[in-house]
Amino acid sequence: MKLIIHKIHKIAGKVAPPSSKSQTIRALFLAAIANGESSLKNPLFCDDTESAIRVCQGLGAAITKVENDNLKIISTGLPLNAIDKVINSGSSGITTNFSLPLLGLRKDLSRPVVLDCSAQMKQRSIASLVFALQNLGMQIKSLEKNNSCPLSITGKLLGGEARVSGLTSQFMSALLLSLPLAENDSSILVEDLHERPYLEMTEALLKEQKIIFKHLSGNGFDVFKIKGGQRFLPFQKTIPVDFSSASYLIAAGVLFHGQVRLLGVDMDDCQGDKKMIYLLQQMGADIKIDDKELVISGGKSLRGIKIDANEIPDLVPTLAVVATRAEGCTEIYNVAHARDKETDRIRSMSIGLSAMGAYVEEKGDGLIIRKSELRGAEVNGYGDHRTVMALAVAGLLAEGETTISTAEAISKTFPNFVQLMNILGANIQII
Repeated sequence: MKLIIHKIHKIAGKVAPPSSKSQTIRALFLAAIANGESSLKNPLFCDDTESAIRVCQGLGAAITKVENDNLKIISTGLPLNAIDKVINSGSSGITTNFSLPLLGLRKDLSRPVVLDCSAQMKQRSIASLVFALQNLGMQIKSLEKNNSCPLSITGKLLGGEARVSGLTSQFMSALLLSLPLAENDSSILVEDLHERPYLEMTEALLKEQKIIFKHLSGNGFDVFKIKGGQRFLPFQKTIPVDFSSASYLIAAGVLFHGQVRLLGVDMDDCQGDKKMIYLLQQMGADIKIDDKELVISGGKSLRGIKIDANEIPDLVPTLAVVATRAEGCTEIYNVAHARDKETDRIRSMSIGLSAMGAYVEEKGDGLIIRKSELRGAEVNGYGDHRTVMALAVAGLLAEGETTISTAEAISKTFPNFVQLMNILGANIQII
């Protein structure tokens, strides 16, 4: 599929951004290991959450849509009744990482269960999590490429001591969701932890469940002390708006004349990507927070700034596009881990924006971008939802026609992206 985009001059209207993928998937997994009936209100339905639902069902949870597309999850708790011999997490990194340790908490641990995923996901390293789980009692065998799916899994998650990479916070989040259920207490050391707000999101869920753990930081290390033998209780949760997905709507509101109102935005939520609002205000954007609404008055002059994006790697593509309209120089740095997402996002945005006439300098850990006049071009989305959607916003700035490949990737997190953008006045076709 492709997106065809033409330049616009004004954007205006009122829409509600999609719900949080990160919160939906965390809540799904927690409900799948809690003994009883849980409910999720306003969950996000997209490719990644469908993968998570499929995996949780494979672990024995009964999941059904009820009134208003809410979700009801019924689980018998531990040990998990893994009913599938092969569990496929699709292209969802968070689903792959979260499901792996939980396979050490099922009934028949002597019977291998295979965890598989898409070809795209197989390119993302999970070796550090595999090594940690092997130290914590599980037996994990690679069936093809070393320490990559498909993996054959036996053995029990016992707890104990291990270390895990902090390159992605998902590894530690996966352990935080599983190790409270292990027999023994655990101590996990993390070096150079990135994406802290996502880990804090997981910690907030544990605190709601009154799970006992300690998080100690210092000297470049984080240590997590987790008490074993605990249990999760069923719950009801309303999923908030996703700031990562809202970033494209916010950027469009800032870049073009007109007023955009985004509904249901909770600035008290723990998502780290809400930082984009404050960064854009620093650049000169007119964004007001009105209760649960963002009110964006667009077309204001923007200035380049330095952005430490270590905690907000998902915002790199969107911020790069905004930077093309900012006076002077914008530097996005300290985010080398953005290269290890669905694609190398530093590279994909450098190539895409350069093809559209932008001045972009690619660095090992980020991008330097100067104000540029964009022109339409044929650009590659690299099968990455965030690259595709960010370049679509760039296409609305560019003279002429812009074509973006692999547009099907948007269904990973934001299936109605084109619809919402066009409601606001964008000129985007999907073919």
